[in-house]
Amino acid sequence: MSTTPHPDTFMPALRAVQQLKRRSFLHAGASVLALGSLTSVGALAAGTPGGLKFQSEAEAAVFLRIAQVSLPTQGTQLTPWTAEGLLGTLDAALLAGMEPHVLAGLKGGVQYFNEGPQATLGQRFTALDDAQAARFLDEWAASAVPPQRALAMGLKKLVQLSYWANPATWPPLGYGGPLTRQRGFKQLGNAPMPR
Repeated sequence: MSTTPHPDTFMPALRAVQQLKRRSFLHAGASVLALGSLTSVGALAAGTPGGLKFQSEAEAAVFLRIAQVSLPTQGTQLTPWTAEGLLGTLDAALLAGMEPHVLAGLKGGVQYFNEGPQATLGQRFTALDDAQAARFLDEWAASAVPPQRALAMGLKKLVQLSYWANPATWPPLGYGGPLTRQRGFKQLGNAPMPR
């Protein structure tokens, strides 16, 4: 009997990820980085998600594998990402703020995604080579099956937001940060725009 969760258990979590606002995630990620509350390189290198409170080792491995195939920074002017920065930002800026039932659903979705290629490729996502992993991610992102499409797109979005939340990734793009901060605009929260 498979322990893979049914897709209905993680769809609420995927809807929550899809509704994520880039601005609030970037703000939270920058705050995390400014506080220096990221995990240590040594702990991650040892195979444990040291300092991570909301990801298991298996879940962290899935996120890192997605980053390896969807964020190729080597050989480009982009700032290289690090496992501790990516996972730490994801953990503290997003997963920490999720309702427990949404987080549980997301965890089930990560497991479902990781086990997805076993039927056709005989391996978990984390064991696929780069070409296979990239192809699998693209195939699920274009799938006609809503849970597969939502998972591939949602997990990739989480990884990429975790990368771009780091202000050190902005200079190669010529982005100097939020215009509101540069110009000293007063933040109004979610107040409606004047008419």
